[in-house]
Amino acid sequence: MPAVIDPNVCDRNFAGCFPARRCPEQAFFVDTATEQVMIDSTLCGTCPGPCVNFCDRYAIRYTPDPDEFEVLKARTLGEMTEAEAAEALARRKEERAAAKAAEEAAKKAVIEATTATFDDQVLKADLPVVVDFWAPWCGPCKMMAPVFERLAEQYRGLVRFVKVNVDQEPSLAMRYRVQGIPTLAFFWQGKLVNIHVGALPESALQTAVYQFLSAVRAQQQQQQEQPASTAETVQEG
Repeated sequence: MPAVIDPNVCDRNFAGCFPARRCPEQAFFVDTATEQVMIDSTLCGTCPGPCVNFCDRYAIRYTPDPDEFEVLKARTLGEMTEAEAAEALARRKEERAAAKAAEEAAKKAVIEATTATFDDQVLKADLPVVVDFWAPWCGPCKMMAPVFERLAEQYRGLVRFVKVNVDQEPSLAMRYRVQGIPTLAFFWQGKLVNIHVGALPESALQTAVYQFLSAVRAQQQQQQEQPASTAETVQEG
């Protein structure tokens, strides 16, 4: 558990510092420039922090969270104001939440997209994307859902499968003029390249996804060949 000493509270008496003598990691030291008793937090490891209880002046600050500790340390040593520390902690929590959400989404074969995440998950995706516009009350949607999930597992890493609940995200439905559900929309490089209205049986959906992926690969190959042919033309000229 990483810890730091508040220099405004510590009396700088290293010889009489009971926590320093009891530290199992021998993390306490004296800064020769300031003569301040300090803790090398990189040595704390998984130590439960008995030093906190042993400090008579309650000068030791700690947190088990390594991200929060960096902010706590800066605030304790006067490198950051209370307001700056609060802002930094809030920002770190937001970043962590976003990273966790992205990690959880990556584990799922089918991603639930919202208006806020659609551009990142669909239009900016580096994979071809199949979007299922659906609603919980739609019977055909429910029938196609397990098929959609099986294909998502089958094409994991090759095609991204995304679902959009039109009841919760009506603006996305309007944006792509979804008239009936389920509607399957096929995206590549930020563009809508195909759309199909109505539920598809597994064989038909499998064919549609396969043809979509084949078309994307053909386009990728053409894009790779174009620079080479252009270079040959320049050399000939």
